[in-house]
Amino acid sequence: MAEHLKRNSLDFLAEAEIDIKNEKYNLAMFHLEQSLQLALKYILFQFKGSFEKTHDVLRLLDEVIELSKNVNLRKIRNEETITLAVIRESYITSRYFPYSVDKSVVERAYNVVKVILNELRLLE
Repeated sequence: MAEHLKRNSLDFLAEAEIDIKNEKYNLAMFHLEQSLQLALKYILFQFKGSFEKTHDVLRLLDEVIELSKNVNLRKIRNEETITLAVIRESYITSRYFPYSVDKSVVERAYNVVKVILNELRLLE
């Protein structure tokens, strides 16, 4: 199961890159949220053999930080709370409501997700 989560996380990140190139920013945000959510669940599964059934990437990230004691992740969490909240909200908003997001917001979200995935060693 864990490898499936990791593979899907990376696939969603690749889809976000395509969406950004095609200026489909609402879909890019959805794919970024999915990438981050699955990456965090992958790490939690590695630590505990399970993960909470939630889509809240801030809650999942907090749990990963607590378990890993990773100071870099804590710093990212603190510095990028607003961007992470936008990513979290995009899970519902981009799927069910008319939603548009500025290119610069998507690019920032993309960079934050990449930094986190890199810190989690998923991009090696």
